[in-house]
Amino acid sequence: MIRQALAALLANKVRSLLTMLGVVIGIFSVITLVTIGEGAKLYVTDQIQSIGAGYNSFIVAAGRDATTPPNPKFLYSDIAYLKSRIPEIDDIVPFTPGSGDVYYGKKKYESPVILGTTANIVRLMDRGVKDGRFFTEAEVEGRKKVAVLGPKVARELFGEMSPLGEKIKIRGNKYLIVGVSQSLGSIGPVDMDSRVVVPVTSAQNMMGTNYIMRMNIFPKDVKKMEETQEKVRLALIKRLHDDDFRFVTQKGLLDIVTNILTALTGFVSGIAAISLLVGGVGIMNIMLVAVNERVREIGIRKAIGAKKKDIILQFLIESMLISLIGGMLGIFFGLLGAFLIMWFIKGTLVIAVWAVVLATSVSAAVGIFFGVYPAIRAASLDPVIALRYE
Repeated sequence: MIRQALAALLANKVRSLLTMLGVVIGIFSVITLVTIGEGAKLYVTDQIQSIGAGYNSFIVAAGRDATTPPNPKFLYSDIAYLKSRIPEIDDIVPFTPGSGDVYYGKKKYESPVILGTTANIVRLMDRGVKDGRFFTEAEVEGRKKVAVLGPKVARELFGEMSPLGEKIKIRGNKYLIVGVSQSLGSIGPVDMDSRVVVPVTSAQNMMGTNYIMRMNIFPKDVKKMEETQEKVRLALIKRLHDDDFRFVTQKGLLDIVTNILTALTGFVSGIAAISLLVGGVGIMNIMLVAVNERVREIGIRKAIGAKKKDIILQFLIESMLISLIGGMLGIFFGLLGAFLIMWFIKGTLVIAVWAVVLATSVSAAVGIFFGVYPAIRAASLDPVIALRYE
């Protein structure tokens, strides 16, 4: 049966290829979009981890609602306050962001992110330096004016010259450059390589505030994340006398972003899958033409003893082969297309095995569904009338 079906398809190569085209395009589109969507999810996960919302920590940010400007109330002293009252906390990394032009002599770097933090960021969040060193905890406590430049800032201000030991001016204050950070790339619109990192206490002085914007809290036991989070909530309410803050976890961020990406991928893939319907209609149309062309052949087969189910099975196998071969080609070109796109944008290729299996199943189902009517029509032909057909 399969050999006969292949022979029938090869007898009309161009027509068979054109019939497959709708299925190829549909499967290609779905596989490409799903693969890119999975790669986007992995990229977002990496980006979320790079801002500190990792599996081993959670963020306490000022303001209940992320959509409104926050009114920060956290003090630097709150770090020691929380550590002394919650033994489950391993360590805390505070952040006070701001901006300001950076000057070196007559050179100017406009509006990089000025980030105030503590020395333990290196150990807890893998924020090492490429050249020089990071500032120490003693320099944080002493409100020293020292800075670690992002590689892009260092390159723009100093070119090939080492910036270590030089002084830059930010908001009228001079800062000694002690290090150049490793390249971190971009997180959305924020270029992490255009940052200037200073002690959080110096950042507070620079920006004229006593407050810090958020804290990354690292529990000693990751399994007690929720328990630690609840204790932090109660301790901060007691200290602040209100709950004008929110918690951000990697799971929460990932759930939001993953839901959006999944919905978007599903929506676009659904549109792309319409071409599968078009391909299926094409298969039905061509198989009906094939029935009309092979009426005499059907009559001869039935006259020599072929049963109705044999005729149905023959035409069903032909339509399934068209659809399956088209599906395989669609999967191949879909994965190739996704690979080329991810290579071009320097993303990670994530092959969704479930999508490949689903695409194969769908292509087979399309062949069966749209091949049933032509197959039944072929099997219903009267052998006497079919033999007279010219």
